[in-house]
Amino acid sequence: MGLRSRLRKARSSQEELAHAFWQWWQDDAADRICAGTDGFAPAYIKRLNQRIARISPGLAWELGAGTVAEHALVIFAEQPDQAALARRVLKAAPAPDIHWEYADTRRAAVDFEELTLGIAGQDFAAEDFRVRLLLNRYSADIAVYHPHLALLPGAKRMLPVSIMLDHAIGQADAAAWIRIVEPVLQPHADDIPLGGLREVVDRLRAGALDEHGQPIWEELHGVAADGEPITAVVQVPLAPTFWPDFDQHVAIRLDYRTELGGGQPGGRSAQRLQQLENALAAALGPDGRLVAVETTAGRRTLHFYVDSTTSAAWQLEAGAVAWTEGPVGTGSELDPSWSSVRHLRLR
Repeated sequence: MGLRSRLRKARSSQEELAHAFWQWWQDDAADRICAGTDGFAPAYIKRLNQRIARISPGLAWELGAGTVAEHALVIFAEQPDQAALARRVLKAAPAPDIHWEYADTRRAAVDFEELTLGIAGQDFAAEDFRVRLLLNRYSADIAVYHPHLALLPGAKRMLPVSIMLDHAIGQADAAAWIRIVEPVLQPHADDIPLGGLREVVDRLRAGALDEHGQPIWEELHGVAADGEPITAVVQVPLAPTFWPDFDQHVAIRLDYRTELGGGQPGGRSAQRLQQLENALAAALGPDGRLVAVETTAGRRTLHFYVDSTTSAAWQLEAGAVAWTEGPVGTGSELDPSWSSVRHLRLR
């Protein structure tokens, strides 16, 4: 059995298990938890664990207060490569109502400063976390201190830090705007409370998203591996956080004839490239997006990310044959972490 066949079979199984979970949830679990009878008993929690683990052991869950509904069930990925599955499980969820709403990432806690996390016999109070901040243009690097981190083995120190970071600013914002996270054992005079990162993230988001909440685009200039000048136009942030189900990278390489200085397209070539780019991006609809464009020495590469469970990759490759000015190259691969465009991500 080929790789694609195995992937299709695995996804079909996960899809069936996700629908079976939501059916069980609607028929039995949701009302029981709302009623407060069996909902939080150990046996019932065990059922939730078992049914979600059947979909994938890489998924975890939390119950909490909703933002609009009374309660929220969050089924989220513990590792980035499971984020696409978590989003697809969310898409299969029932419609929210007055009792329940659903999410696929941990949300920022309203009462964050009152939280305490227990790990390995140690209590990590939210109010005792401190953060040393290095602010970049579109991201932040942080060193996180808590007096009880020194009581944990080195390999376990990231666990309380990552969990409390998610509860401080939300899992999606932590992935989008925080680049480097390092647990440290000594505080610093310039440290801020962990909850203070909310204001930092708000500023980063305001500088990177437009008035409609869409990523802005930035132009980059550099030198390619062959020594030729290269120009790139990229979205900010160039990360899968807000589109986790766009887990397949599709590169469309287009050679063109008319060059200006530095290998950039000119005249009719520039116009034709833009027309094809617009047509390919529009044809994707909700199944993918163009995230970056690189141009060097008579070649333009369009970087798309699409939902691998759809025909979007095939549509892009089929649409690219409309280019007749020069050779066309296409390639696609599963890439849930968007590693193929990591070299273009702005800090």
